[in-house]
Amino acid sequence: MQNACYDCGVTVRKTDLQVRGVPVALRERLRRRAASKGVSMSQYVIEILKDDLARPTLAEWFAEVGKLPPVDFGGKTSAELVREARREMRLDD
Repeated sequence: MQNACYDCGVTVRKTDLQVRGVPVALRERLRRRAASKGVSMSQYVIEILKDDLARPTLAEWFAEVGKLPPVDFGGKTSAELVREARREMRLDD
């Protein structure tokens, strides 16, 4: 069966990556996790890398949040809002 992108002329390039100095205990944890998901260690590590790279770094997140307009809480502090929410949820005991 051909890849759907094959017909559009798009190819996915792949390369090898070697990681040296991986502690034995970490390698074994990776092996067990991969096995529990029914995938190879390579597939599992690629999944981890994709997941991590899909999330912004802390600096990127701060930069995005910094672009947002300020929020007016009606003169209340964040601590006051938390206390109010806890009272409403009856968590202030």
